[in-house]
Amino acid sequence: MNRATRFALALLAASAMALPTAAWADAPSAKASPVYILSLSTDDSDDQADALTQALRSRVRQASGWSLLETPQSFDTLAIALKCPPRPDAPCLQRIGDQLHADHFVWGTLARAKPGAVKADLHMWSRGKPDVEVVDVYSDNLKDASDEALRGITGSLFGKLSGAAAGATATLVVHAGTGGGEVLVDGVQRGALEGGVARLDVPAGAHSVTVRVPGAEAAQQSAVLASGASQELTFPLGAEVTAAPDSGEHASFPVRKVLEYGAIVVGAGLLIASGVEAAQWISDSNASNADRQSVPRSVTDVCAAEVNAAAQDACRKSKDAASVSTLGWVFGGAGAALLGTGIILLLTDHGSQETASGAAAQAPRRSALTVVPSMGPQGGGVDVRVTF
Repeated sequence: MNRATRFALALLAASAMALPTAAWADAPSAKASPVYILSLSTDDSDDQADALTQALRSRVRQASGWSLLETPQSFDTLAIALKCPPRPDAPCLQRIGDQLHADHFVWGTLARAKPGAVKADLHMWSRGKPDVEVVDVYSDNLKDASDEALRGITGSLFGKLSGAAAGATATLVVHAGTGGGEVLVDGVQRGALEGGVARLDVPAGAHSVTVRVPGAEAAQQSAVLASGASQELTFPLGAEVTAAPDSGEHASFPVRKVLEYGAIVVGAGLLIASGVEAAQWISDSNASNADRQSVPRSVTDVCAAEVNAAAQDACRKSKDAASVSTLGWVFGGAGAALLGTGIILLLTDHGSQETASGAAAQAPRRSALTVVPSMGPQGGGVDVRVTF
């Protein structure tokens, strides 16, 4: 973007500067210094400048002791709107810091250095402190902010900027698998794995480092980092914990068992009801016969004519005995059929038993019918026992 084009954006910047557009990427705290990463200026390397700007912002999000502030305003538009000279001086940078209400911001330029390479000239402005500058030359084919090589360059650049601005720091590069996870430094979560890699800014000195990767385990490692240095740690991951494969065998509803025991229980209930009806039939029959004794012998049908009260009662009891007898036969027949069916189903049911190791070993059940002969001083007999 040339100077004339940037000037055309100054009017937009002037209006945008009046709006509070900054947003926190991570909440600031007493241990985290907020910093802006302003879009880098360039006249001939737009793709590379955009990639480096985004990579720097991503790096700050993982940096220990820093939190990212974001704004849609670029350094170019701010510099033009605040009437900065072509080479920004200290008063210009102060005005930009005041406009952003910031204590720290990173700005810089990117330009072609030689065929196949670009030169990054980055600055960290901190309120009340001297300007910090770092310069690096790298390949111009790094146009993707997620490129591993560009991430490495970005980590080194920001490590030098932040180390000089905030004190003695170092860069720790952690490798663990190929997925996501967390990185803990001295027991405190410091960053996240992205594609199995995390780049962290940590204080210089000795540290214990641990990674947490879902479904895997990794041993703790130690690192001793000198100020401004970069060190890589690789964590071999243990065997991942995976869910046992589904064998496709699921416990089904025991329909046969329900039918077996249901038939036996209902059949037994009907037989009991049949017995109750039989007892009621005997009672009604005896009562009818007793009332019949009080009726003259010449009356052959106690229900045909109203002879006396005894005849009427004998008629009623006789009808009750007939009804009870019918119900008794119905209950008895149905109960015997259901009970017999349930016992047959139970005796012919050959289920499977699962071994203790979990293998599906088929084992036929023993017959539930047991015939036990018996002998005694009064004679012999046979006992038939059904177990269920």
